[in-house]
Amino acid sequence: MALELIVNVILFVLAGISFWYVGAAMPVSPINELGAEQWPQALLALLMIAIAYNIFKYFKTHKKEDISTAFKDFFPEALRFLQSKLFIGMIILMVMALVYEPLGFVMTSFLFLAGYGILLGERRPVMLLISSLGIMLLLYIGFSVFLGVMLPRGYVPFLRNLALFLESIFQGLR
Repeated sequence: MALELIVNVILFVLAGISFWYVGAAMPVSPINELGAEQWPQALLALLMIAIAYNIFKYFKTHKKEDISTAFKDFFPEALRFLQSKLFIGMIILMVMALVYEPLGFVMTSFLFLAGYGILLGERRPVMLLISSLGIMLLLYIGFSVFLGVMLPRGYVPFLRNLALFLESIFQGLR
């Protein structure tokens, strides 16, 4: 409970800093048009309003005694969060972001889907393999073929060759 409030306050402060930075770093556009700096600032302003509402709702729904008790229970609650599936999923997503370029889309998405399947409780290896491979192929076809997005092929030679092989197979669908 205290973690929710702390995260909301940190997000509000970071959104405010980002709002200021976008205004300071981007060139000012003419007064009669919406410029490149105004769209991010508008989204950040909406985000700050939503976070402020969430903080207000937090104080409205929780009693003062419950909030002080929650801050006393902060460290055990933070430890439980670090052991939760949500946090492990966030770690898996961060690892995926780090290896996306070097390994390429095909291998990264396959490993991500298999890892997330294990996290969600799937223990049958054949089902994990088939579902991860099937979803990866659907994502590949959707993004590469239908949307025309250039997906990373990877730096590892055999993974790059695999990506080129898939491109040659699905090139006829374009």
